[in-house]
Amino acid sequence: MLHGGPVAALLARELELGTPGAGGRIGRLTVEILGPVQMERPLTLSVAPVRPGRRIALSQATAFQPDDSGVLREVARAQAWWIRTTDTAAAVHRAGSRLEVPGPQTPSLFESAVPDSWRDGFIGAMNWRVQTPIGLGGGAAIAWTHVHISLVDDEPVTDFQRAVAAADTANGIGAQLDPRDWTFINTELTVHLFDLPHGDWIGIEAESSIGPDGIGMGSAVLHSADGPFGRVAQCLIVEPR
Repeated sequence: MLHGGPVAALLARELELGTPGAGGRIGRLTVEILGPVQMERPLTLSVAPVRPGRRIALSQATAFQPDDSGVLREVARAQAWWIRTTDTAAAVHRAGSRLEVPGPQTPSLFESAVPDSWRDGFIGAMNWRVQTPIGLGGGAAIAWTHVHISLVDDEPVTDFQRAVAAADTANGIGAQLDPRDWTFINTELTVHLFDLPHGDWIGIEAESSIGPDGIGMGSAVLHSADGPFGRVAQCLIVEPR
């Protein structure tokens, strides 16, 4: 099963290409994960307007994958609000504390904090600077990541796509449970971006909340060189292994 990050980022790419474009950007993205996405099967994507507009516009992208009989089934769907931009530089305010961006010598807890089962595929393909323990509880965990691999061959990853790809790791980074004993899979991903990341590294300051009946919420603040630039929320299915 493919990690949600690449799927969300591919849908983000379709929405970025399919929105009005110049003169604005996407301020909110919600991805609904409708079923397991198989790693070995191709993805077909489409994008269409839901609410066209010159000041605000809502678009939807859909990902399809063939089932065992070759029939395309919908595996994920995303909607994004595109908003026309204006100059508000004089009023900039970033809620939350600024985190220091890791440098070449910044130590990382990746080897000790990230379970072996998480290191293949998408997670293993990214550069990481994990700064606090994961899955031990005790408050928010902090990790920085650098998405350096293209989503589509010979096409650079945009700042928006990098932010979305990193955002879907929030439930893992902010886990309050030992992943050897529990699963906490997200059914969706919602990202609000009041700015875009600046620099190569994206910081995730994450902490999950868990209710008494198997439903949880992953939440995170996204950071870059200028400080916080967005927030993440995820609905979680929490189950003992």
